[in-house]
Amino acid sequence: MRKNETESKQKILEAAEAEFFEKGFGNAKTVSIAKRAGISHTMLHYYYSTKEELFQRIFKEKVQLISQMFNVVLEQNADFTETLRLLIETQFNFVAKNPQLPMFIFREILSNEENRQWAVQTLYPHLLPFLSALEKMFNAELSKGTISPVTFQNLLMNVISLNISVFIALPILKEALHLDSNEKMEKFLVERRESNVQFILNALRT
Repeated sequence: MRKNETESKQKILEAAEAEFFEKGFGNAKTVSIAKRAGISHTMLHYYYSTKEELFQRIFKEKVQLISQMFNVVLEQNADFTETLRLLIETQFNFVAKNPQLPMFIFREILSNEENRQWAVQTLYPHLLPFLSALEKMFNAELSKGTISPVTFQNLLMNVISLNISVFIALPILKEALHLDSNEKMEKFLVERRESNVQFILNALRT
């Protein structure tokens, strides 16, 4: 593929991602995507024939990114506490880099059965081995009495909801929290990530 073609396709994908994240699949328009990308509508359809094709490319890429996140944590071969810390930090960092992604995935898998099935088929081969390994470690610690008797399901829900809620609240609270510079925002996120780690770990202490 020629350099110009590669650059054009990349611009289209970046513009499409912004459009879909902002408006969702139903309200996104290829005319708007072409305008964002700085190319003609005809050129967009030359590379991607339909809006559906563009959306599936973006959606599948993002689901695969989530899948890879679990592999990164599992490959560390750490003990339970460190694995849990890595999970919280990795998920937090992932959402920090992709703050619109959770709502995008959530919205689209709720509204589209095909997307829901594809997400499940893509995530499960990566998610299930990770959850199985983490649950095995969790049960071992539970049997030794080194952690408080909570359920594994509630632990997972606490991790996911605690991290994602930060980025749902930030657009609303950013001004009230005086996060008016990149430096302040970065400092806040680092502190918040560690606070989330400690909140989960403290809740498990006997």
